[in-house]
Amino acid sequence: MDELEKVILDKIDNMREEIIEFLQEMIKKLSAVPPGKYKEISKFIASKMNEFGIQTQRKRHNVIGEIGNEEGPTLIFNAHFDTVPTFNGWTKNPYGGERIGEKIYGRGASDDKSCVAAEIFATKALIDMGVKLNGKLIVSGVINEEIGGMLGSEFLVNDGIVKGDACLLGDSVCDYPVAYRAGTFQISFIIKGIRRHAQGWPDLPPPNRNIYSGINTINKMLPIMNFLMELQEELKSKETKYPLSPDMPSKISSVNFTMIEGGVSVNTVPDKCVLHCLINTIPEQNIDELKTRILDFIEDLKKNDPNLDITVQISIHIEPQITDTNSDFAKIVKNAYQAVYNEERDFKIMLPTTDAHFFQQKGIETILIGPFRGDNNIHSTDEFVYIEDLINVTKLYAITALNYLR
Repeated sequence: MDELEKVILDKIDNMREEIIEFLQEMIKKLSAVPPGKYKEISKFIASKMNEFGIQTQRKRHNVIGEIGNEEGPTLIFNAHFDTVPTFNGWTKNPYGGERIGEKIYGRGASDDKSCVAAEIFATKALIDMGVKLNGKLIVSGVINEEIGGMLGSEFLVNDGIVKGDACLLGDSVCDYPVAYRAGTFQISFIIKGIRRHAQGWPDLPPPNRNIYSGINTINKMLPIMNFLMELQEELKSKETKYPLSPDMPSKISSVNFTMIEGGVSVNTVPDKCVLHCLINTIPEQNIDELKTRILDFIEDLKKNDPNLDITVQISIHIEPQITDTNSDFAKIVKNAYQAVYNEERDFKIMLPTTDAHFFQQKGIETILIGPFRGDNNIHSTDEFVYIEDLINVTKLYAITALNYLR
């Protein structure tokens, strides 16, 4: 570790309470999607960035700041401040930002407001220490990551508002850099039938039916669910070759039934059933092959059942991505981990998808870092982040930017 790196790390340690307080204030500002009301938190983040001397603009509630110049490469920091809803079952105030011991509780505490705080205070550390950058640093806090990134990172990248050579993206597992990312697609099945009295005109095969009989859409969804469960069994035979972080349990592709809706009363034939399914794939799995198999199965069902009125929608499709771990940027990220943890940390794979693919598709080399641990209760009740992880992520951002842009 050189002297300037040590100075930057000491500076971040000295800002510890300020970083904690900023994260607590962000947690108090509701930004769940739905409903996706971001005006208050967007203004709050932009105000803090301006206070630190970061040239800032807001686009559709996304916050984009920058420091540096055009003399060298451009590095992008990216993190999202939208969250999933809170749901029921919390024992802490989900919007309290409560500090208990070495934890901060609240929706978004870990995913991903901690990384918004980290990127901003990493930039502040560089500014306060008078670091002259040989290039530009862009700091972006974005919306809508939890619903696919539309009007968030997708808008900023595809409209050319944010451009760069490399991206350090939060929203990731703790202790290790992530260079390998899974693929995913979201598929929904919508079946329509006929609503009838369930006892008087049930959905039964001939000869126990007539023209007034109902068509039970839940019954008709069962073969699809059985097929997908059999597909999951098949997928268990192929494990990824890429190393997992310690808190990530699965090495295989997964089929997840995430929502199912159907029926209006216990004594009525359900005339509509909707199944939402998220299929997550290891990099070695061909996504298009899986989609074709599922769609072919549906076509066969329709041929054999003239009463099957089904629509299939694929709303999200993200291919797996692999970042070159031998690039100059990757080596700088690894050196940052060495500086922060005093030991080498190898690249890992992360199966949950993020906004990283928007940057990768534009040829922007993208590596993920973050504070996520298995016990952080991300997307669950009593979400929290360890303060030490929050501070370490801030350090990783700062050391990476320092060495990439000097």
